[in-house]
Amino acid sequence: MKKPLGSFKVIIFGILLNLIFFGALIPITWSADIVAAKANDAFRNETTDIDDMFSYIYNPVFIAFLFCGISLITALMIARWSKNARVRMKKQKTMFKKSMEKLRLLVENSDDGILIVKKLKFLYANKKVYDMMGLSHTADVSDNLVDFIHPDDLGIVLENYEKSILSRGEEINFEVRILKPDKSTLWVHNRFVPSIWDEEPVNLVFMRDITAKKKLERDLHHAQRLEAIGALSGGIAHEFNNILTSIIGNAEVALMDLDDFDYGKKEFERIQESGYRASGLVRQILTITREHTLETEPLYLSPVIKEALKLLRSTLPTNIKIVEKIDKGLDLIRADSIQIYQVFMNLCTNAKQAMEAVESPCLEVELKNESFGDDDPRVSNGLKPGSYVTISVKDNGTGIALDVENKIFEPYFSTNENKGGTGLGLTTTLGIVKQFEGFISFQTQVGKGTCFVIYFPVYKKEKVFVKKQEEIPLSQIEGKILFVDDEKEITMIAKKMFENLGFSVTTANSGREALQYFTMSPDFFDVLITDLAMPEMTGELLVKEVTKIRPGFPVVMCTGHSDTFDKNSAKALGVVEYVSKPYNLKELSVVASKYINKVIAA
Repeated sequence: MKKPLGSFKVIIFGILLNLIFFGALIPITWSADIVAAKANDAFRNETTDIDDMFSYIYNPVFIAFLFCGISLITALMIARWSKNARVRMKKQKTMFKKSMEKLRLLVENSDDGILIVKKLKFLYANKKVYDMMGLSHTADVSDNLVDFIHPDDLGIVLENYEKSILSRGEEINFEVRILKPDKSTLWVHNRFVPSIWDEEPVNLVFMRDITAKKKLERDLHHAQRLEAIGALSGGIAHEFNNILTSIIGNAEVALMDLDDFDYGKKEFERIQESGYRASGLVRQILTITREHTLETEPLYLSPVIKEALKLLRSTLPTNIKIVEKIDKGLDLIRADSIQIYQVFMNLCTNAKQAMEAVESPCLEVELKNESFGDDDPRVSNGLKPGSYVTISVKDNGTGIALDVENKIFEPYFSTNENKGGTGLGLTTTLGIVKQFEGFISFQTQVGKGTCFVIYFPVYKKEKVFVKKQEEIPLSQIEGKILFVDDEKEITMIAKKMFENLGFSVTTANSGREALQYFTMSPDFFDVLITDLAMPEMTGELLVKEVTKIRPGFPVVMCTGHSDTFDKNSAKALGVVEYVSKPYNLKELSVVASKYINKVIAA
């Protein structure tokens, strides 16, 4: 219908052109007739071919024919031009439509959220924005960007928005947190680019989800903090162990002079016991804050869990009641004590967090032997038939919601992100348990608490009967000890203790001083007991110099803590015993006597 109407318009337009043309031609023709008439009057009797020709041109039939011809030619030309114009316009519309579709696909499928923001209200947002913010495309949501910004980051947004207005076209980059409808937090990087939209100034905003990056940064910072704490704790451990060695040593020397019923003996025993408890606390702190090489060995769980419970009592809130149910006669398992400690502490930490809002929180810890046959219902859930030592950690906290029960062992899943939870505790726990061929299960009820149970297979080792060697009383051994420590009080206590036991002791407060004594008479001493960390000359350098002078000379190395020197390093150096501070001087005497006895026997 459109084409005939368009052709009709073209024909009308052509006729109008002809009317204008002949409207101008008629006056000319009329003027030409007057001139011709006057000429005829002048030359009445003379008619030429030219006159016939002019009269033919002025003939109305000719004019009508000419009018139709010009109209037809004009109409055809205009129709052709109009058709070409329509084809070009249709092609341009198709190309424009395709370009717009490509642009829409690019914008809607971009990895970045794209917004058009005017006065902090978004005029347009692509699909990625809705997906990132957890919004429905069909829902009626606020168009105010401020409504989605974390309250603590609102100032950052307002400040950078103001900068973008005053920036004269420069883009602004910043990072903020966005609150999703489910109250979870999303970290986004924003790029504000000043632009024009509908002839008005706006900000073209590119929004990128950087939550995963922030988690990695947080984990890196956490690792760096642990590294710093580890370095600090190592230095503290060394100094603190020196102090504890002095405290325990003085109590030990005092106890040597007291009989069972003397006044003050119980007090000194308590001092000694407290010193050993403090040394255990230092050891646990080092375990938590420093890397540890896996050492799988036959292990009884009771000492590990009891030691961990001591630390828990001092770290958990006082309103949390701890109930211990540890059976006697537990079987051996094969595991690493440090990693078992970590598993137990992870479970107890989770239990503590679950009980924060409980009026009377109670943590129950139970250790026992259990055996399962093929017909036990728990076997079908992944637990193999056999004998196990089980650890159960039970709390009366909030419990685990049904919708997250299947996610608790997933990496980085945490219900305590706002409180600094990394979501790695249970993941690490599961990995360690599987490493030792164990199994973990849990039971939970919302509002009533959770109980985690870990099953470690019993380690069965063939009994080997070894004839006990006859111990030689210390009073029957005479030996000369060179004792070295940079703490003067420790050398004083050691000298008194060893001399009370019958040894001859030479003390030195530096490696160089000890080397001078040894160089003057290498064959005089039977054993060297030296500290590792000392100024000027370390115990390691001292051992190297001493063994150059007297190869095979027995050396006992003592240390409060070291990052670079361990039992393997000591063995490679030729050290016969590696003792950690704080040590028991009587036990150290027994160690020294073994090598003095060998020297004398030789």
